[in-house]
Amino acid sequence: MQIHFNLEGIEDAKDARSMDGVIWRVIVLQPQATGREGQLPLHFKRPFRLWSYEVSHRRLVLRARPGGGIDGTVEVEFLDVLGMKLKSQYAELQICRASDTATTGIDEFVGIPDRHRSKYTTLLVSDGSDDGFVVCGSLRVHEN
Repeated sequence: MQIHFNLEGIEDAKDARSMDGVIWRVIVLQPQATGREGQLPLHFKRPFRLWSYEVSHRRLVLRARPGGGIDGTVEVEFLDVLGMKLKSQYAELQICRASDTATTGIDEFVGIPDRHRSKYTTLLVSDGSDDGFVVCGSLRVHEN
């Protein structure tokens, strides 16, 4: 498994056991928080699929399953999602913070009130060729 991002200094990283007994490595990133920007971009060189979206919890999950010589499952969980534009699957997954120029059109599309803008981050989600986006409050990566 090739995962390319720096985990140093993440005090929120911890092992967690799911209800089915699988141990996950959980990493919590809040990209809008001071000092967290250094944890992005994320780059996973494995296929991901849009796994679920829960409207009532504003929770989006992209998942990479084991197979093709790659062990373990990776879930990227976006929390407090306000808006998104995504493909159903990605050959590889790249997530980075959107530049200020890119967020202008996205902010207008999503309609974030100025008083709440600081609570959300616009992330570009890509496979290296096509960019989508997620506007969210935080991001968690689960690995097992």
